[in-house]
Amino acid sequence: MHPALLRPLHDEEIPALVALHAASFAALATAYPPSVVPAYRAMLEAPDYAPEVLASDLWVAERDGALLGSAGWGPQPDGAARIRKVFVHPDAARQGLATRLVRAAEERARAAGHGRFVLRAYLGAVPFYESLGYAADHPGERPLGGGVGLPVLFMRKG
Repeated sequence: MHPALLRPLHDEEIPALVALHAASFAALATAYPPSVVPAYRAMLEAPDYAPEVLASDLWVAERDGALLGSAGWGPQPDGAARIRKVFVHPDAARQGLATRLVRAAEERARAAGHGRFVLRAYLGAVPFYESLGYAADHPGERPLGGGVGLPVLFMRKG
């Protein structure tokens, strides 16, 4: 099997990206109550999700035409780069793809002049980010709509 190609997201791939994000989140959702999965899916399908994604420097991992993962970054007002939309399809998990995607996003952010990074980690992903040098900053919540909130941990590096 050849390695996945990392490349920028194409606008027309948003439906495939939403499916990837939903599958990835569902696989990690064991740390949350069952009500969170449908609320998360509804958030992904909301009309404002695609424009938000396209406002980031988002790249995908692709193999044989299938999207396997994503990660991107966006500038923050304080000069940090926010690493975001890090997802890997469950079928491609535990193969180093998330590490490649995050490091590539950090490299693109560094090339744009950012040396500090922040992110919002879902609870199941905290050990992964710690392995990449991120440290806990503070707990928070990701509102999903319908009164459902997702506990998260804000993390920083650099």
